[in-house]
Amino acid sequence: MTLFDSESPLSDEEIVEVRQYAGEHIGLWRRRSIYSTIALILSCAFVYLFLAGHTLHNYWESFGKYLILVSMVLLIVWVYCTALWYNAWQALRDVEKGRVQP
Repeated sequence: MTLFDSESPLSDEEIVEVRQYAGEHIGLWRRRSIYSTIALILSCAFVYLFLAGHTLHNYWESFGKYLILVSMVLLIVWVYCTALWYNAWQALRDVEKGRVQP
């Protein structure tokens, strides 16, 4: 049975269980979102070092262009982690406000 299958309002015990589970889930995805944000910012900073006018621009063809691909993959990871964090937070907020619709 899922949370949205119930036709009656949740009992206090069920709401406590949902809050506990959601808190763990939110914490997990928040950490993943923070780590992916840091990784994305660092990869973009490394790409900047290989742009024209910088000392590592000579290595653009052999190394720099692959950093752009890494940054693009990290962008997808960041969007995924942040979206799941937001969705978990939104579900908990809906339960706490009593807006769960069957």
